[in-house]
Amino acid sequence: MVRRRLLPIAAVVLLGTCGAAAAGAVEVESKVEAVTVYRGQALVTRSVKLPAKSGQLELVVGDLPAQVVGSSLSASGGEGVLIRSVLYRTRAVAAEPIKEVAELDAQLKDLEGEKYANDQMEALLSAKAKHLDKLEGFTAPTAQVEMSKGVLDAKTLAEVSGYIVKQREALLGERVQLHKAQGELEEKLNLLRRRRAELTRGAQRTLREAVLFVSKPEPARGSIELTYLVSAASWTSAYNIRLGADGRAVAVEYLAQVNQMSGEDWSDVMLTLSTATPAMNAQPPLLVPMWVGLVPETQAAAQGGKLATWAEYTGGQRALSQEQFKQLGLYNTAGVAEQDRSNWDLNRLAAVQQRIELNVKDEFVRAGRAAAPTMDEALAVSYELGGKMSLASRSDRQLVQISTLKLSGGQYYQAIPILGGYVYRNIQVNNSSEVPLLAGPYSAYIDGEFVGKGTLPLVARGQECTVGLGVDTQLRCGRELVDKSDKIVWGSRVQAFQYRLRLENFKDRQVSVRLIDRIPATKEDETIKIGLGRMSEKLSTDAVYVRDEKDRGILRWEIELAAKAAGASARHVDYSFEIKYAKDAHIGREAAGLMKEMEDAFLKAAAAR
Repeated sequence: MVRRRLLPIAAVVLLGTCGAAAAGAVEVESKVEAVTVYRGQALVTRSVKLPAKSGQLELVVGDLPAQVVGSSLSASGGEGVLIRSVLYRTRAVAAEPIKEVAELDAQLKDLEGEKYANDQMEALLSAKAKHLDKLEGFTAPTAQVEMSKGVLDAKTLAEVSGYIVKQREALLGERVQLHKAQGELEEKLNLLRRRRAELTRGAQRTLREAVLFVSKPEPARGSIELTYLVSAASWTSAYNIRLGADGRAVAVEYLAQVNQMSGEDWSDVMLTLSTATPAMNAQPPLLVPMWVGLVPETQAAAQGGKLATWAEYTGGQRALSQEQFKQLGLYNTAGVAEQDRSNWDLNRLAAVQQRIELNVKDEFVRAGRAAAPTMDEALAVSYELGGKMSLASRSDRQLVQISTLKLSGGQYYQAIPILGGYVYRNIQVNNSSEVPLLAGPYSAYIDGEFVGKGTLPLVARGQECTVGLGVDTQLRCGRELVDKSDKIVWGSRVQAFQYRLRLENFKDRQVSVRLIDRIPATKEDETIKIGLGRMSEKLSTDAVYVRDEKDRGILRWEIELAAKAAGASARHVDYSFEIKYAKDAHIGREAAGLMKEMEDAFLKAAAAR
């Protein structure tokens, strides 16, 4: 396994000038060595040959495929090689001219010359017509004057009039011929232009490149790894089941159907098939409070009120679960610019699901427990197929290192089952250095292995911050609505909910997990009373959590999860809460436009973290 070096935490951005190829840049050879195919994307690993040079190098890896996800590029250096930055760029390049195009260009030039001559003849005829107009305008008044004096020369007048008529007839004939020639020339020109466009289609192509800034202390060649995601690649399971002649022996062939339209051939590569999501985002998603409010029964009915049937409830939950899993995949692969939008989509879907839970009939919950979403969506498996196989100048930023810091921190795991079944690794870091850490993107590595990207906030000297280290697929979490009751008590409507959170650990060691969930909350609305009930575990006593989140409906537990706590040994956290409000009121699914307030709160929290 190639060991990878961690990119520097802090860097300075330098802006250069733009050009097709930067001065001093070295184009290097590369080859696709390994590919991991996911459901809809693939992670490609190229081996890049280093030149026999030392010092600060700018390397260009060209011919990246059409379906490359530019924001996903990352690189890992070998021993003694430091990757300072990895940039993605595109530029247009012209293809070599071909003989037939040159011949067409010559014909076009000749025809355009003929068309110019034709246009000049048209202009000359127009000038002649104007001259005849002037001559005719002079002749008629002169004849009138001579006639009044009795000196009219009829013969001369007849000759002048006949001359004008003949000249107009000649002009008309020439104009007809020129108009006909003009049409033929336009037709020939259009035909030749179309043929040329067909021949030169694609002649202007887009070149996709990775630009690597590398520090290399020794001149030895060596190599580094370049990885990137491509779209238009996927795989699905397929089987051949063979029953033996005795009617009892069954042979099952487990196959994979691979769809590969990434724009580059995978020749003689190590291939891995995975059901996981390619995690390029190292930060866990952010959970914000969900506000609720009351609406009249009539408005609640217009919003759908209680779900009418059990099938409506279970089908809606299943569809939401599938959409949430899809959005979670998008969040895990989102670039830094798209993370907030994707994170909000997760919160929105979770809020829709919770509002269904608030309005579903009690009997549907009990009757539909068997149909509740499972945790299998978060399960990730990978199949490494044996052997190798085949399946077909400068606005660039440059980075210079400020310093290398050695900081201490404590690792923990974070699970938010209401947003998805993944469990994320985090580390609480204290900036004990002499310099503040400015806000900016980071790439995360564990034991030299790249695990994802995130954004570091401004961290002052002595300040702590949390750094996300990506998904750990050996941990899983889940959430289930176990029971619900809806009663009228002393003129008030009382709804009680019971939930079960589940944690599983497939590791051989104990881990610390920060488990997070939420209950509905109100914004100083005395018409709704919400209270926590019994809990199997005590909530966290962390001072910051108690101050900032506890009273806003966010629940948090600090769980020590035993080794191999999976299956029947999985850890459960049970809790309940109660909502009390006027019996003639209803909690609407989109009550009082509170979803917009939720989004505003999310955007504020996302900007602050």
